Amino acid sequence: MKRGHTSFIVFLVILFAPVIALNVGGFNIGKVLSERATATSSASLMPNLMRDQATPDQSAWLNARPELRGIFNPDERTPARVITIEEIVSTEDLFLDGEAIPQNSLIALYAAARAPARLSGYCTEVIATVGLSCDVIHAETHQNGKGDWVMTGQLAFVPAADLGDPAVVTNGQIFSTTALLPYPGDLRPENATASRAGMLTQAQDVCDTLRKQFGNCVLTNVTFEVSELWITDLEVLPAGTNPMRVEATAEFTVYADEMTTDQNSFAEQVAAVVNPG
Repeated sequence: MKRGHTSFIVFLVILFAPVIALNVGGFNIGKVLSERATATSSASLMPNLMRDQATPDQSAWLNARPELRGIFNPDERTPARVITIEEIVSTEDLFLDGEAIPQNSLIALYAAARAPARLSGYCTEVIATVGLSCDVIHAETHQNGKGDWVMTGQLAFVPAADLGDPAVVTNGQIFSTTALLPYPGDLRPENATASRAGMLTQAQDVCDTLRKQFGNCVLTNVTFEVSELWITDLEVLPAGTNPMRVEATAEFTVYADEMTTDQNSFAEQVAAVVNPG
């Protein structure tokens, strides 16, 4: 009996040790979840001002085609439409001013726990450009070679733009392709709100043009890749230059007549719109 009681206590310690450690170390899980819920709520309550919702007929047509529903349903956040965001955070920046940094074995737990709340802030940029609502549906972290923490998240969004009507397409087939969004000059833009928002708008403009050609287009993914300039690059740039740089790759998806469109021709049309002339 005594042995069984001891085993049960050991089980409870193993089960709750990570939670206890995080809270004792100054990290309040409830606070992070509350912050995330607040960010999500403010992002989700934006009014639908830019387009109408799907009609019952359109919803029924999509419900009968599960391979299209996640892409073309205009009123739900789905894993088929995401913005992939990346943020590089030093160990010190994981913590508030004055907050004690825990032992090294716990820092990975802190990074993973705080990633969703940090990444949800990027929903503001999504809503300002391509979305009506936004939420983090996946987040992960890893430590890079410099010892900094790379946070990667997927932000699902309800699109603000009209997606077009795939129901009118005959011999329909899904076509998707990606393209690196061009930027002026040789130096990637700084990883800042204005840069990222401009890239999202740039991607949506491409999709709007494709919709005029195909009758529909969905911006199914924009992936932001963050990198840091080498010290040799910074030496020839003005003092105070932001070393964090960003570029974006966008994925465009249409539902088109397979008798008149194939994957190669669609990729060529996208490339022509992304890089005209």
